[in-house]
Amino acid sequence: MENEPDRWHWQKPGTAWKGIGIYHVTMVIPSREPLLGSLVIPENDPAQARVESTELGKQIISIMFKISDFHPEIRTLQYCLMPDHLHTILYVTQPMPKGIMTAVRGFWQGAKKIGRQYSLSIHTNNIRGNGQNDDDNENNPNGIRDKQKLDVDPVFTAMPFVRPLSRRGQLQTMFRYIRMNPQRLATKRLRPGFFRVQTGIEIAGRTYSGVGNVSLLQAGHFAPVHVCRTMVEAA
Repeated sequence: MENEPDRWHWQKPGTAWKGIGIYHVTMVIPSREPLLGSLVIPENDPAQARVESTELGKQIISIMFKISDFHPEIRTLQYCLMPDHLHTILYVTQPMPKGIMTAVRGFWQGAKKIGRQYSLSIHTNNIRGNGQNDDDNENNPNGIRDKQKLDVDPVFTAMPFVRPLSRRGQLQTMFRYIRMNPQRLATKRLRPGFFRVQTGIEIAGRTYSGVGNVSLLQAGHFAPVHVCRTMVEAA
């Protein structure tokens, strides 16, 4: 059987994988502004949570699917748009001349272009809302475009993160992770205590510290759990 390190064709530092494989790609808005979509939680039930795309989000999804137009050896297996980032799983079906990073970089360049157009439109609208107008000869007698209208904040400043999936069972785990992103975000917003260390949790007369849904401790069925010893004071 082929050795695990040999399955991925790593070239030189700064270059990319070129072989057949499956890759998890994440593109984030560094400012973490919810520009791509808004979280909707029907009936305050995290299990029903979904993200409704903004116009910018729809455009980003559109260019994501166009990756295969330029690289027909790439298929999109799954994606999940979140308010401030995008997850996608790409399957490279045959060796690539220039590698997966070339394809991802092209996607990123397209996203940056769309993001800049979005920022420019918002910036220009704000300026016009303050009483300025490009075509107002009184405010702009020489017909020179105001420089501040070009100084827009970029939306996508960081290259997407690319992670190869190579271990048995990793793909199904990643499918589930991506699919549950809206549910996790909804849970975090509705029940932030689940994501912080909680103290004074009493079980059978003893007190513990823990993280998570402590109400599960009152459930009718129990299963073994792992205890993080670093959260327990030294004896």
